Amino acid sequence: METSPLVDDRPEAVRLPEAEHVAWGSTPKAVHAPRPDESEFPSDLATVSTRQLRVLCNQVYRLLDRDFPPMEALHRYEMLVEEIEQREVQAETRTAPVRVRSGFRDNSLFSRFELFSDGTMVGHVKYEMKGSHAVLIQAVVDPRFDAVDVEPALIRQVLLNAHRRRIAVVPYCPRVRDFLAEFPQYRTLLPPDQRKRLEAALVAAEG
Repeated sequence: METSPLVDDRPEAVRLPEAEHVAWGSTPKAVHAPRPDESEFPSDLATVSTRQLRVLCNQVYRLLDRDFPPMEALHRYEMLVEEIEQREVQAETRTAPVRVRSGFRDNSLFSRFELFSDGTMVGHVKYEMKGSHAVLIQAVVDPRFDAVDVEPALIRQVLLNAHRRRIAVVPYCPRVRDFLAEFPQYRTLLPPDQRKRLEAALVAAEG
């Protein structure tokens, strides 16, 4: 009786694909997917939808919360916030008469924070950017309005805007320093050396 070779009766060895062969003692190479924050930042924000701007703004804001945020994160966050605010002002101007427009804005063209009521600018704070610090130079209230009501609201909006944009403030303006003396919770926005200087001056004035 004729017999076939033994090798014919053995199951054929399963060969792994070449990419899956890993030598003993070696470590497979890890494949890293790009993180969302490493995606390319738009070169022209004007071409990005408002919804996508807000998504990008949230992503960059999370980067700023890290212990060691990327160098460009603060600049990008400022650009995004400014573009969103400009669009909000434009939309408000298109949908409502100017005479009823109210609100607050950063007028970067004239380097001042402006407060509006019924279409009239009731006050502004002049500033100058020094790196990531906003030096608050002078607070001005329109004499036609009550400074007692306008000035605290104006300065509060300036400080809240700086907090939202992660910008430190330097209170060169005496009116801003008076406000910080009355509302100490906003002093965390000052650089450490400026905060110590202000608190030392307040202690000396009380003594």
